[in-house]
Amino acid sequence: MIVNSLNKFTLLMPLMVYGQNQEEHNYLSNQRLRGAVSSAPNGIPDEYKNLQSDEVIATPEATGKVNLILVTEAGCPPCEHQITGPLNDMIESPGFADILNVRQFSFGNNYYATAKCGGTGVVNQTESGYNNNYSADTRHCWAANCINTASPMDDCFGPGPIVTQHGPKEHDFNKMQACAQKVAGYNNWQPYWPFLVCTEANYGSAFEDNTVEIATTCAEKEGSYYQDKVPELMACYFTSEGDEALVQMAKNTIDHPGTPTILVNGDSPILSPYWDDAVAAAVCAQYDGDTPPPACADLLEKQQKFLDETHKAIEGIVNGNVTCHKN
Repeated sequence: MIVNSLNKFTLLMPLMVYGQNQEEHNYLSNQRLRGAVSSAPNGIPDEYKNLQSDEVIATPEATGKVNLILVTEAGCPPCEHQITGPLNDMIESPGFADILNVRQFSFGNNYYATAKCGGTGVVNQTESGYNNNYSADTRHCWAANCINTASPMDDCFGPGPIVTQHGPKEHDFNKMQACAQKVAGYNNWQPYWPFLVCTEANYGSAFEDNTVEIATTCAEKEGSYYQDKVPELMACYFTSEGDEALVQMAKNTIDHPGTPTILVNGDSPILSPYWDDAVAAAVCAQYDGDTPPPACADLLEKQQKFLDETHKAIEGIVNGNVTCHKN
């Protein structure tokens, strides 16, 4: 069942757009409720049109389904929350899996060390597991020169090492997830999804070396697509096939503000930072078929109610009818 968390909303969100010019506030009150990703009328972000990957992401027009693109990384708490919580709740809710085409790219905020942009494979982890040698600026440089460009650098995908935010275990889990996608087929998302949820839910400590153990347990679960494919999965993970699978993930990872980046038909779901059901509501809004999931009517009603209340609150702040006090 999809979680109802509308009652968590407060005036915090209108305050995030406070201070804009009067002429801008109507536009921003809509746009700032979304993530920092450009709109895509054909269901595929413009950034995906110039990728170096040889993979073609199907358009909604071609499949009759809603595209859900996820840029995530293992060891990322917000990614784990979304995958094991709201996204899984949505996919398990009646009717949603039938109208979705899901692609998850398990490279997240990673990047390859290059001569131009820099980067190091030396990991300097904090007690929480964060890699102090990671640099967001370097990631954006790598993406600009390797992903969304007609002339990528020669060392975009090696021989330099992959730099992760959370150390070696993140790399290993990302690689295992990439291999699982390769084994199932990159566009065969439904068999892969339970494996993804299971590995994310059991990630544990950044310092615990249990990638193979967790992957095997998840693959051998009753009903798993991978029950008889563990040898194939491990053959990928322990050989260059796994490295190639990670390159495939990297080549499909557009520059993005952070993880998780979630796109529904190429656009960031409205309310996505503030409402657990935002993605499900966005899927409902984008679906134009004859058989929407049963939950859609209620979700869209809640979405519209919150938007109306938010716009009213923003107008009150901008027009001086609402006063904000410091405690």
